[in-house]
Amino acid sequence: MSEPWRRLPALSLKQIQYFVTLAELRSFTGTAHRLAISQPALSSALRQIESVLGGKLVNRTAQSVTLTEQGLAILPYAERMLNIAHNTFDDMQQIMAQGGDGTLRIGLIPSVSTLLFPAVPELLATRFPSMRVEFHDLTNDRLLIELEKGAIDFGLGSLDSSVPPQIESYPLLEDPFVVLMRKDDPLADAHHLPWRHLSRRPIAMFQKGNGSRLVNSLIESHRLSLDIAYRVDFQETLYGLVRSRLALAILPELYTSTLNDDELTIVHLQQPELTRTVAMLRTPSPFRSPQTEQCFQYLLQAFRDRVK
Repeated sequence: MSEPWRRLPALSLKQIQYFVTLAELRSFTGTAHRLAISQPALSSALRQIESVLGGKLVNRTAQSVTLTEQGLAILPYAERMLNIAHNTFDDMQQIMAQGGDGTLRIGLIPSVSTLLFPAVPELLATRFPSMRVEFHDLTNDRLLIELEKGAIDFGLGSLDSSVPPQIESYPLLEDPFVVLMRKDDPLADAHHLPWRHLSRRPIAMFQKGNGSRLVNSLIESHRLSLDIAYRVDFQETLYGLVRSRLALAILPELYTSTLNDDELTIVHLQQPELTRTVAMLRTPSPFRSPQTEQCFQYLLQAFRDRVK
């Protein structure tokens, strides 16, 4: 932490808020209306930011508002500063009004919820009774964005090449990919199944997320011939396609941990084996409170104990 008496630049959080809102709406009129300020005040605030930072952030014409290259580069930092300020102010208000240690914001991808519930909230309530906890259900890509923006304190997600280098990762387990099929399928008796045995079958997969990227990369690198007939957003749609005999589904095994269906079964895929690394993720932050750091370390150890 820097010295509290160190001179700050002549910028206010409101001015940062004006820039971030303008970057989102791309309209001076819309931004002024959203923030309940005049357009001259908005223009003046933007000029002040540009003067302090030493560069042009916005290109403005009669038809459009666009960010300069510098504006685009600065935007994630401005978003992070604004989110941290909002969250910190909320925590201070909560502490003053109700007591307690503020709010812990945890992001998670849906498939890892079995690692988290029901035990972890109970552990947190016992170990940190004055901490308010929020859980944010996110795709892996969105989880990384929210981490970088400072909207969440840490997350439970998976690793691949899309994870920015500034994100700290703490691996927990390897989650293998499996194929979900009906129990009466001719392939259902196998304990392990080579990928090539799926070559003549219609396949269903999730449309988004790093699981899809990992499978697509494997298909390309091993020159597999798979018929990806369905790409869906939701787990129940995936299961429905399998139940209806329209497809086999490829997905990480953790998704099936709550599967309770007498008609369906899973078989592990091999030759080659494909896994994704599930990890706790966070950004290095000088704003992290001692309570947040203690919660993170406590949960990291709790997760590692659970997956042993």
